[in-house]
Amino acid sequence: MIHLILLGPLAVVGGGLLGAAHERFRRKRLVEKMASKPADATEQEGLLAAKDDLVELRYSERAAHVALAVSAAGALFYPPLGFLSLPFLGYSAFNWMRAHYPSESEQWYKSPLAVVITTGMTAAVLTGFWTLAALILTLDLSLRRWDWELEEGWHQRFVQRVRTWTRRALQGEPRWEWFPILLSRVSLGLFFAISGWNKLFTASHWNGLLGAMKATGLPFPKFLSYFLASVEFYGGSLLTIGFLSTFWAIALAFAMIVAIVTVEIPTVIPPGLGPLDWLDWFLYLPQVMYVILFLWLIIRGPGPHSVDALIARKLGLDKEEGADVRETEDQEAGVTIDMEPEPA
Repeated sequence: MIHLILLGPLAVVGGGLLGAAHERFRRKRLVEKMASKPADATEQEGLLAAKDDLVELRYSERAAHVALAVSAAGALFYPPLGFLSLPFLGYSAFNWMRAHYPSESEQWYKSPLAVVITTGMTAAVLTGFWTLAALILTLDLSLRRWDWELEEGWHQRFVQRVRTWTRRALQGEPRWEWFPILLSRVSLGLFFAISGWNKLFTASHWNGLLGAMKATGLPFPKFLSYFLASVEFYGGSLLTIGFLSTFWAIALAFAMIVAIVTVEIPTVIPPGLGPLDWLDWFLYLPQVMYVILFLWLIIRGPGPHSVDALIARKLGLDKEEGADVRETEDQEAGVTIDMEPEPA
């Protein structure tokens, strides 16, 4: 219990420091983006101040939702999991202290409601009732957001939110495209690296590969076995870190196509099937899915979290993303800052 009393506040403070760093980085990006558009300094400062509270409020609310979900999961299933909610709680509380109700111009410590909520959250954290602290913070943030939306016009906000989620449902979210690319590349790379390692350095796997090569009737079965295992091991290892990803994706895809033609189709798919049944068996082969994923990586690239992307940035060859992909974090929070002058 003593450890939790000591570590709990430290975890909350750590989350608050992360919130401070993220807020500083966000504002720097926003100022740079606004400075690139035609507007004088006074207008830029006015627009920044007008939207800043709502942006902070939305980030804080999202972090509070995560803290509530994690702490509730810990309370219901695995108690140590609740400790992970404290950094999210600290991150949310940092932005919560900076934002205020539209009807209040004072700082948080001058608001009686904020003082009561701060006292309740502090007591809940110190006593280990982390779910209660997250619930208190979530409810207050929801009330603040509703207050903002009522003042700004709830109808316009509701329509904008419906449009945003409809677009995401129909077209996806380009900002998060890096994650499935990273997951696919690393998963495929590790799979083939481990498979190649076993074939090169494990006798049973090597004998199985050599026997399969001899059964296909291909020439030089021992050389081809070494070549295939080496391509899988070295290609998979380098694909995992994203170095020469396109080359290794092509090589591994070609190896899978050869395996499909020489081994899978003759031995796995039963003969005498109709067209639809044959297609069903063909698409069931895991090598077919590997080829499709490799084709996607070849066309889309290894993603920003790769050695290839780092080299491209160093050489100045990285592509400029479209405006729809590089939306600011304020737009992600549901806020649009329009610097263009309104028509007279």
